[in-house]
Amino acid sequence: MKRLGTLRLAALCLSAAMTATIPSLALAQSAYSCSGLDSQQKTAAIEGLDGVFYRVEPDMRMFNAFSDETADQIAALSVALAKLGTTLIYVPVPTKSLAMPDQLPQAARDYGFDANIATTVYLEGLKKLQKRGVLAVDARLSLHVPLTDGPSFFLTDYRMTSSGAGREAKAIADVIFKAPGYADMPKGRFDTSPAGKVAIDSAMRSALQRHCLLPLPLAETDAYSSNRIQGSGTAKDNSIFGSTGNSARVAIVGTEVDGDPVANLAGFVAKATGLDTSLYAVTGGGGFAAISSYLTSSAFQDARPAFLIWTNPVNENLANFGDQPFAELIAAAGDNCRVPLPVSVNPQANSVVADLTSLDAGQSYTLFIDANGAPASQAQFDFAASNGLIRTKSIFRNKDQVKTGRFYMPMTSLWPDGAQSVEITLDVPLGNAPRVLACFN
Repeated sequence: MKRLGTLRLAALCLSAAMTATIPSLALAQSAYSCSGLDSQQKTAAIEGLDGVFYRVEPDMRMFNAFSDETADQIAALSVALAKLGTTLIYVPVPTKSLAMPDQLPQAARDYGFDANIATTVYLEGLKKLQKRGVLAVDARLSLHVPLTDGPSFFLTDYRMTSSGAGREAKAIADVIFKAPGYADMPKGRFDTSPAGKVAIDSAMRSALQRHCLLPLPLAETDAYSSNRIQGSGTAKDNSIFGSTGNSARVAIVGTEVDGDPVANLAGFVAKATGLDTSLYAVTGGGGFAAISSYLTSSAFQDARPAFLIWTNPVNENLANFGDQPFAELIAAAGDNCRVPLPVSVNPQANSVVADLTSLDAGQSYTLFIDANGAPASQAQFDFAASNGLIRTKSIFRNKDQVKTGRFYMPMTSLWPDGAQSVEITLDVPLGNAPRVLACFN
């Protein structure tokens, strides 16, 4: 019995010693003495090779939703834009793990991530668009380069560096070169000059650093300045919401992933194509915030670009928000809002009632309210049936996106005989002489 007790005591001591070494082993395996990175609530991450860090979500996700219905909607938007002279080019921006797979650690496989499968899924999405006649860009192929050539994404952030933006711009330009009409457009010459190193504020890096003993690589990239040095049709105002006076230009709408000004995506596209290029991105706005502001703006309606580049992170599922966002984009892109409706403005000054009885219940419509520039973030549509029933549908804008005072709501999911009227309420007072029109779908 004494012998058995001694062995048991030794085993317990050995187990305790092994347990005590686990944290130190984890630290030793990290180049920056990091631990618990994947336990963070907001920025769960894993450490890769050469100082590259990946988010667990979405970088470790292989299957990003892109349904046939979504591809159909993008194709419909492409057709609507083309009818009035604008060519849509769609860019599914790959995740960092897709663009920089060479630095993925073994831990990525522990999460079930396989770069080959993820690449196949990405390419299938491109094929869906191309089969429907949409010009789509394989940005993944351009961004995947040796790390020694400069990382396409910041090592400690999820956003794209200027090196990555330059590669993405080349991929976009290669598609523009082959697009109908490009060869005949007047071109300019643009200069893109180095402007030193810039470190961006990075919430991701700060969150990671709290779990690491050694300083992490800065979210740093080369900065550039871009200017037109020669060309015809010089833009009066190169802001995407300004009037350029030049239809042969490029407009880019997207997110902060590749739209941060320090990445200089617009400058690189301008230099590659010889066309005035403007960019608008909304941080945290998802796939729709930037493009909805732009297409519903008077700037777009008054001076449509020759090319509209829509960049959207591949992990942003465009089907998450029902039928309203695409219905809005397609109606705003086209010229089918031709039926003015009788309206009365309520005394509250922030709502209007439109009579819908003149509409054909057998037709499909999208309602368009133009609040004459009211900076509204929300529009509530209260549809009334002939029996008094009310059905409410709402549109919410991102807090940081440009507010145009224009909203489009599809008349779907109502009653078989349609609605009799609709009260549209904004979160701010209406502008002068608001209009409500019905758009044919």
